[in-house]
Amino acid sequence: MGATQFLERPGGRLAYEVRGQGPLVICSPGLGDLRSTFDDLVEPLVAAGFTVAITDLRGHGESSAHWPSYTETDVASDLLGLAETLDAGPAVLLGNSYSAAAAVIAAANEPSLVAGLVLTGPFVRDQPASLVSAFGRWLITRRWIGRRVWNGYWARLFGPQKPADLARRRRLLAANLAEPGRFDAVRAMLRSGHHTADQALPDVTCPTLVVMGDADPDFSNPENEARYAAERIGGPAEVLIVRGAGHYPHAECPDCVAATAVRFLQTLCFNSPTTP
Repeated sequence: MGATQFLERPGGRLAYEVRGQGPLVICSPGLGDLRSTFDDLVEPLVAAGFTVAITDLRGHGESSAHWPSYTETDVASDLLGLAETLDAGPAVLLGNSYSAAAAVIAAANEPSLVAGLVLTGPFVRDQPASLVSAFGRWLITRRWIGRRVWNGYWARLFGPQKPADLARRRRLLAANLAEPGRFDAVRAMLRSGHHTADQALPDVTCPTLVVMGDADPDFSNPENEARYAAERIGGPAEVLIVRGAGHYPHAECPDCVAATAVRFLQTLCFNSPTTP
């Protein structure tokens, strides 16, 4: 991977790295996760002729730990700020979960900076909560036990097709979230809703690819959720359902997601590269 760089933002600094040369794709993970979630997706995108920037969320990974707020709109602003800093033309925003919602808001707010969206496991609207899920969410947001609950819950978000190095990823994530202030970001993001992203969907006019694992435990019906997002988006949208994948299809089945993402990216109307 490339060397870690930092982008100064109001309230903190974002860690990111860049590889490749060509049209810009910015990858951003879900809450309570690290930018390394995209490790297996970067190489196919770079090989296809794209510049790929992967960033840690505010409060996560190598980004600074203490920020004044952690809303999806804040993350959208961070993604747009990185796109402007890299100055490689309109970017494709590839966001997972919480970052998928932020990418939607970014595309709606600044369409001139966003050429397209790839949304994996997107949380773009509030989900009905059962008593069990509501209690689990409450536990995760508790200071005294939340981090341990999240570490266990995170591993269960993967479907049957788990990455071979899942145990290593889990150890790295647990160590990062144990650093002072980091789990505060997770707690804050979990407490915020997705109303802004839901309202922004019709204002997105760029092409969008929605990627959903059919075994995603965060949704009662993952396929319906993917189609809801695609149908509400104002621009052209398509859906990829990854069989046997959970909430992180880009990490669980990177070859499948990369093949569809590369084809999608090359159809966008902005100096699309040709596959070598």
